[in-house]
Amino acid sequence: MTDRQRIAWIDIAKGIAIILVVIGHCIPDAASSMGISVTGYRWLHDIIYSFHMPLFFFLSGYIIVRENMVKAGKRPLDIIKSRWNRLMIPYVFVGLCYAPFKLLLSKFANKPYDIGNIWKMIIGVNPDGELWFLYALFVITTIVAVSFFHVSIPRLLVAGVLLIWNPWNMVTNYLFFFLFGIYMRRDHSGFVEKIKKRHVILLGIIFFAGNYGLLIIRQHAFFFLTAMSGMTLVFWLSYRISMLKLPVKDYLAYCGIMSMDIYILSDIIKIPFRIILWNKMHFYTGAFLVCTIMGIGLSLWVSQNIIRKSDILKRLLLGM
Repeated sequence: MTDRQRIAWIDIAKGIAIILVVIGHCIPDAASSMGISVTGYRWLHDIIYSFHMPLFFFLSGYIIVRENMVKAGKRPLDIIKSRWNRLMIPYVFVGLCYAPFKLLLSKFANKPYDIGNIWKMIIGVNPDGELWFLYALFVITTIVAVSFFHVSIPRLLVAGVLLIWNPWNMVTNYLFFFLFGIYMRRDHSGFVEKIKKRHVILLGIIFFAGNYGLLIIRQHAFFFLTAMSGMTLVFWLSYRISMLKLPVKDYLAYCGIMSMDIYILSDIIKIPFRIILWNKMHFYTGAFLVCTIMGIGLSLWVSQNIIRKSDILKRLLLGM
């Protein structure tokens, strides 16, 4: 596998992951007081959430090694500082910017926004809405950096136990996948090209069986099965797409490269469409489709034409 292909499939996997994030955020979950009222939406939501965030944490661990952030002699403090600039500056700044909008639009939300709780966001007691990923990734990176990114089988086993036990949802639910990403990049970087069709069939069976356990039996331990099988299926698909000569390859890779931009901007961009189509017109399918398309498309346009052309905005919104 060439270096170019390797980078391509990673970017494509990130692109698929961020599209799944936007779709998950745009599903009309307030259609009824009991949650998602349309069965199809509920299943789509739960299936996406059964693996898409572990996918992002795995890729974050995998990319950290690829970007040569783990080097002999590099101090943990240097890595923590770098991650603070990249993750926590956007987390705090965007969270503070979102607060007035959330307060203004609170009457349209399921749960009214309490401006008095904004301090919790800053100290991480209640990481702010969809931005929780940035905070969690910073905490996990800090934990791993302190140990000089030493990943061993025993540490993976401990992280796996913590995942199932899950005492600190935001961190212990995803620490394993971050460590596993580092481990796979270090010791098995060519794993994706070894995935065969028979593996894909088996992974598909495991994925749907795991989702049955999550959604019907409702046992958190099945999350490990859905996450591992779902991630691997995305890796296989991404690698296959990377070898195609089709526009979809370039589009997914572009979304992967711009995944931070989409993550930061899509939530605020979809709000007016959500209010008009969902809250006012009760056009749930239309709201879902328009919010998804505009959340991705407008985020890319705004970032490319405005944010990435300003050093200040890049620093505050993207940590670049």
